[in-house]
Amino acid sequence: MNIQTEAELVSELVSVLKHQFKTDSVVREFAGGYGIADLVFARNFFTKNNILNRVPINNYYALKSYLSLSDNTPFTIDDITRSSGTSRFLSQKIISSLLSNKYIYKESNVYFKNKLKFDNPIKRLVAIEVKLKDWRQGILQARRYKSFTDECYLAILSSYEKNIDCSYLEKFGIGLILFNNKTGRIWIKRKPIKNNVLSFYEDVMGLFAKELFLHQTTSLKF
Repeated sequence: MNIQTEAELVSELVSVLKHQFKTDSVVREFAGGYGIADLVFARNFFTKNNILNRVPINNYYALKSYLSLSDNTPFTIDDITRSSGTSRFLSQKIISSLLSNKYIYKESNVYFKNKLKFDNPIKRLVAIEVKLKDWRQGILQARRYKSFTDECYLAILSSYEKNIDCSYLEKFGIGLILFNNKTGRIWIKRKPIKNNVLSFYEDVMGLFAKELFLHQTTSLKF
């Protein structure tokens, strides 16, 4: 086996890592926050075991606004503008989206939050940055995904492992996946460290990434 490009390495990783992360769901080139991850998996998630009785919210500001709403408390477009930090024009689009997907309803000139169970069946997202040999750039990019995923890895050809300064993996909590170009073997050499101290922004970004993941995996049947 002779992997020549990162795209070829990505293809080799998919089936093995699906098994490793116990999932049937993966998105390539996933843009869920700051940066675009080569691969994102939903750990311990199988479509046949999960039912979603709602449309995923695939707009960050709509999700942020929805989470800020209180039950049984009326709100207006101006309230959405303040909570989302967007313009009135964009706030109207947020209202329209939430209305059409039955997250809110209108009564007279105000809106109310619908009583529904908002639960995302994906509990952990795993991001992989794939490089043939450029471990420095790989770690730099993998760091960006920590704002919206639960685990981040650098995947690289095993022949270049000796060049990696593992102190950077330790410092930034990045895991390491190796691919042997001679045998085709793939293995996790180092597990990542989960960042448990998250800001409100990161919590919302994490949930948004899970919503976006569901939205993008259009082949899933809920």
